[in-house]
Amino acid sequence: MTDIVVSTSAYLAFNIVAMQDLDRNLGVEALIENANDHVWRRAFEVLLKDRPSQFTIHGPFLFMDLSHKDCKFDEVIENYKWTFDYAKKYDAKHVVLHPHGYIDNFRDETRESRKGRCIERVSRLAELGHEFGANLLVENLCYPEILFEQEEYVALFQQIPYIKSLIDVGHSLIKKWDVPKLLQDLGDTIDAFHIDDNDGVTDQHVRLGDGVLDYKEFFDAYKKYCGRARLVLEYLGVPTAGIEASAEWIRGLAE
Repeated sequence: MTDIVVSTSAYLAFNIVAMQDLDRNLGVEALIENANDHVWRRAFEVLLKDRPSQFTIHGPFLFMDLSHKDCKFDEVIENYKWTFDYAKKYDAKHVVLHPHGYIDNFRDETRESRKGRCIERVSRLAELGHEFGANLLVENLCYPEILFEQEEYVALFQQIPYIKSLIDVGHSLIKKWDVPKLLQDLGDTIDAFHIDDNDGVTDQHVRLGDGVLDYKEFFDAYKKYCGRARLVLEYLGVPTAGIEASAEWIRGLAE
């Protein structure tokens, strides 16, 4: 059966308590930076109890641009040690990494300079994750300025050891990527997807089918090239009943 996981993005802040009612056959992906140790320890006691499905983590990314020369990378390292500790303790199947943050312009330095620094730092985090036994997945981004367009993103996984891919289908829609080709090129390198939809312009994170994504084309390619990859529903503002209905429909599309 296809592994379907639900991001805590739909249960931000105090709404996390409502996630305990989520169908136990659905996994949980924790946006780990959205709470402190006290909250996560208590939340995981409730969320993961009697839940045979998978647990995953979305690593920290707010105020963290790995490409910027002034990035406090020592703090990033400590933040990811904290994250990888949680991954090890709760047997997370993956940890998601954003390769860089929002870039407002390239006036201060060139794109290639930023890109080189970014690759170096992702490589260091990949090595750290390997030391912790974590499965680190690098996500495609949809900022107006990105360092890794489709072919460059594919090339990352030949350049950096110990990483695999997580494709956010909503992000690929905004950047007008050729998704069937992307899935064909990466194949088993793709370990997971963030499933969400939008209007093709804004990263809205609405339910699949509520936006403009050609989900039939996507699932045809998914089943052909990477049908073992887990599917993480990364929605915003969708109630539990809506998430569960979406998950059931998506499982039918994926199998």
